[in-house]
Amino acid sequence: MRRFFIFMMVGLLVLTGCKSKKAVAIAPTGLESAKEMYETSRKYMKKDPDRARLLFKEVMQLFPESVYARLAKIGVADSYFNEKHAAAYVMAAAEYQEYVNLYPNAPDAPYSRHQVGMCYFKQMKKPGRDQTNTLASLTQFEALVQQFPGSDEAADAKEQIIKIREYLAAHYFSIGLANFKLKAFKGAINRFKQVIDDYPEYSRNDRTFYYAGRTYFAMKEYESAISFFQRVINSYPKSKTIKSAQKMIVKINKLQTVARGDQK
Repeated sequence: MRRFFIFMMVGLLVLTGCKSKKAVAIAPTGLESAKEMYETSRKYMKKDPDRARLLFKEVMQLFPESVYARLAKIGVADSYFNEKHAAAYVMAAAEYQEYVNLYPNAPDAPYSRHQVGMCYFKQMKKPGRDQTNTLASLTQFEALVQQFPGSDEAADAKEQIIKIREYLAAHYFSIGLANFKLKAFKGAINRFKQVIDDYPEYSRNDRTFYYAGRTYFAMKEYESAISFFQRVINSYPKSKTIKSAQKMIVKINKLQTVARGDQK
């Protein structure tokens, strides 16, 4: 009986050893397997991002020295970005930023920097509301242009910067207009001047100059009002506000004429 027990134990060890060798034989090995795992991970990006992230992390753990470990890091960030909601954008931005910090000179560093900017860009709120994400996006895109000026991502970043600046100008103008309607004239003037000084390229600055003129008119600072109305007439001949600006100048001239007559 004792001999039979020993024989059974030896048999089990042999069988276990065979299974172990077979498992090792089919286990992923080498760079090619890292590539295969990475490509498999990419296939799940849209239909199952959670699974994609798990597979990407396995690539990073099993093949830390492989180029695919670095690419898998971006894959994790992309999987979050593709989910397209606020919490996912926050996670994606953190992953992309970590990639830039770890691999600042990698070929994909410009892409990751660009994506950080896009994570904030996707979360921008309408003019008149909190613009924290808008400003953060602008900072990221400007840093990208400075750090990687010759990259394709920098070219796209420049286009995004134009959009963001237009967006911010509209935001500050909307605040100025709201102050004007509330008769908070000093606050209105400060915002209109901010738009004029900081965003001279704003596509609707004819309205900024016009309402700056209206604000000074309400404050009875007529000379300043005329200068802003005149700017609309001289610089924006196709503006919808030009006729109103002309009428306001006529109105101010009449008021000044009456005032001079009263002083005699």
